[in-house]
Amino acid sequence: MELDPALSDDAAGQLFYLLENIASLHGGTDMAWLAGRFEFLGEKAIGASMTALILPDEVGVYRATASASPRPTRARDLWESLGLDDLSANDTAAAIFGEAQSHARAISYAPDELFPGCHYAGADDAIVAPISFNSELIGVGLLIVKKSEMTAALAGVLTNHTAVAIHQLRLRDDARRLHSMDPKLWVPDEDFLIMQLRREVARARRYGRMSGVALLRLENEREVRAQFGDFYAGHMLRRVGSQLLASVRDSDVVGALDGGYAIIHTETSHDGTQLSAERLRDAVVKMIEQRFPEAPAPEMSVTAASFPEDGASVDDLLAALAATTASAADVITDIAA
Repeated sequence: MELDPALSDDAAGQLFYLLENIASLHGGTDMAWLAGRFEFLGEKAIGASMTALILPDEVGVYRATASASPRPTRARDLWESLGLDDLSANDTAAAIFGEAQSHARAISYAPDELFPGCHYAGADDAIVAPISFNSELIGVGLLIVKKSEMTAALAGVLTNHTAVAIHQLRLRDDARRLHSMDPKLWVPDEDFLIMQLRREVARARRYGRMSGVALLRLENEREVRAQFGDFYAGHMLRRVGSQLLASVRDSDVVGALDGGYAIIHTETSHDGTQLSAERLRDAVVKMIEQRFPEAPAPEMSVTAASFPEDGASVDDLLAALAATTASAADVITDIAA
């Protein structure tokens, strides 16, 4: 994102608010929840009068996603006057949404260009921002807001993170269909993780690539439970799971393994896997210290193994992880140390 470094105070505040709250997109449980967060961030962080998450259905018809959160009166009135509940009948908007991928950036329109006959009397523009994942258009974000370089850039940040959140949500749905989410850690369960690891090792072997797997574990979980109870500890562990899902690369996979959080790092060496996992650990520790300040200092261990360096099969990699004990350097209690 390229922006003028001399941002106005209002613009800097918008950018800060958006970046501070963007991770909240990744903790949702269904598409209605995600739509609610998308609308909230569009309105609060970008100043949009109305925001909508628009996705194609199974037959490719664009529809505005229902939100789990109540809309402000102004946004609700705009939603109705633009006819978003009847979007499937708007061929003009559908054609523009379908072309969004070719633009690769947010484009502004006059509201009546998208919604003929809407008689919109406001001064705002209609910004259409593509939501793409792995070069595939999966939807668009619609924001009714005055166009500017700043609003277009913020819309791009919002939709880029929304694309990853939608991908994660679909992965979770796949995990639920195939197996289930781990109720303790709130990441795909161990069966799903092992299945994905077998696929990744087979792919790495086929193409002569490296692949790594790391295991992060909160070592003083029992201490947290003893002091604050199961509900508090469970909330902390689920927050860690949500943060990891939001922090890994799009190509990586997070899942439960032996009571900890495993991350499959595609096309990554042992050292690269270890380094990446330690960075994830540092971020998790900082999050725990900020959100759970009364809890004991987090002690989180990291172990790593890679194909083919540490093993030629999934069983070899799991054995290598189990055999690797976290050294004193692998357990941190102070992120600033």
